Amino acid sequence: MVLAPHPDDESLGCGGAIAAAEAIGRRVVVVVLTDGTGSHPNSRSYPAARLAALRERELRKAVVRLTSGKGAVFPLRYPDQGIPDTAADRLKIVRQLIDIVDGQNAGAIWTTWEGDPHPDHQMAASLARQAVSIRHHLALWRFPVWGRFTRQAPTTKDRLVRFDTAPYRRIKAAAVAAHRSQMTRLISDDPRGFVMAPETRRHFLSSPEYFLSEDPNV
Repeated sequence: MVLAPHPDDESLGCGGAIAAAEAIGRRVVVVVLTDGTGSHPNSRSYPAARLAALRERELRKAVVRLTSGKGAVFPLRYPDQGIPDTAADRLKIVRQLIDIVDGQNAGAIWTTWEGDPHPDHQMAASLARQAVSIRHHLALWRFPVWGRFTRQAPTTKDRLVRFDTAPYRRIKAAAVAAHRSQMTRLISDDPRGFVMAPETRRHFLSSPEYFLSEDPNV
């Protein structure tokens, strides 16, 4: 089970690994915490509801490309940068995750690294840890997205695994391209809206993917 903070994190952070897992017969389910509407908050042509629907369509298209149509998508649709953060709210979300883990017979959670400089990415890591503390059979792997571009380093507890995405680069590129609202100027009426720089996109497509685990036996 991949737990992504926003639509596109699944493709950017571990798209190659998803494609590789599918290629050897592992079923992948993608759970996305937020609706992704924080990317273009001032667009009039894409107000929040329309933008959320667009980003969910892009997500589903990306997962189809990564899994040859075999993967499942579970959008939780919490507000971008507004995931409820009381103890009761966290428990509710963790229960949602556990229901998916149990229903899909998941054996591992892949999620974003807590060292990523974005609160939703940090929240995903925290929620995943809480889920693993309840379902002890789950392996936990975390992958950096924006943390790739900072000086934040893994802790000494972490084992770092480098995954060469070269055999799956074409598939990953197709999945990333499915997120048109983030990769192009499809939404042109928000000057502050997010559009990934071409060099950043090239980095995600040409570089290895990295996974961190605190379990030496995984």
